[in-house]
Amino acid sequence: MLYQPKYFKVYELVCPKVYNKFGFIALQFFDEKLLVTIDWIRETLNKPIIINNWFSGGNFDERGLRCIQCSIVRDKCLSGQVYVSPHILGKAVDFDVEGMKAEEVRKWLILNRDSIPYPIRLENNVSWVHLDVEDNGTKIYLFKP
Repeated sequence: MLYQPKYFKVYELVCPKVYNKFGFIALQFFDEKLLVTIDWIRETLNKPIIINNWFSGGNFDERGLRCIQCSIVRDKCLSGQVYVSPHILGKAVDFDVEGMKAEEVRKWLILNRDSIPYPIRLENNVSWVHLDVEDNGTKIYLFKP
């Protein structure tokens, strides 16, 4: 059975093309560890988290699962670059937390590392939070863009 996030709708996690084709069953493309982890963050912080907001007219549509028609993926492929990202594997999201800067969220995650359900990686020195569930052998792994 698919894990159903408590705090996120499918359209917040996928691009419009994936949502329009698969709807709710697009959850099948996600690593359950990612969904459990973002639910834990939302519940523990008790603050709204914005991943994709295209459904309500916002401009974020590629911060969760990215398909081959998403511009980030398509443009890299058309330019001859190899693009293998946890975003295309259903293992990553980019997000903002209401009332917190990205660096504050990263510091909070580091302070609470023992409670995080699964090992995570965080992209450092960016103005949003990139979180993925690739396991680098440590509870939290910071990497540079």
